[in-house]
Amino acid sequence: MKEALLISIVLFISCGQPQKNESVESKKVDYIFEATYLDDFKIGNPELVLKVQQMHKYLINKDYEMAASYLSNDVVFALEDGSRLEGKEKCMQFMIEGYSSIEIQDYQVAVNLAVTGDNGDEWVLLWDNANIVSKDEHHLALTGWRLSDLKMEKLLQ
Repeated sequence: MKEALLISIVLFISCGQPQKNESVESKKVDYIFEATYLDDFKIGNPELVLKVQQMHKYLINKDYEMAASYLSNDVVFALEDGSRLEGKEKCMQFMIEGYSSIEIQDYQVAVNLAVTGDNGDEWVLLWDNANIVSKDEHHLALTGWRLSDLKMEKLLQ
């Protein structure tokens, strides 16, 4: 559970600078596996990346009240083990239980990316890594946060 929580936070924090949106000729690709949600994205709002980073900073600093202020009341965490947590209170309790007994050091962000799907959904995707001091572990994670009205409403790990 702590690992899943760390991955969530690590992924959450790794939002940063959006990539330059250079003109690229669009090609139709016949994928082997078709996406069940979306195939087409464009570069999104970089301010959303900053929101995700701010929340992540509060989690690392164990300021759970401020971290909670970034979540919508009906936030959903879709965790890597296939389980789901629904609602702000349950999701924050999950994060508090997972992060209160560990220290995160050497947090680094590899990729920060805000995207907007062709259906209008806005996501912040990030790759990051950190050392968990109490377990002497290193984690590399990828998470996606869907945002609505500048609040995080869904986490995918």
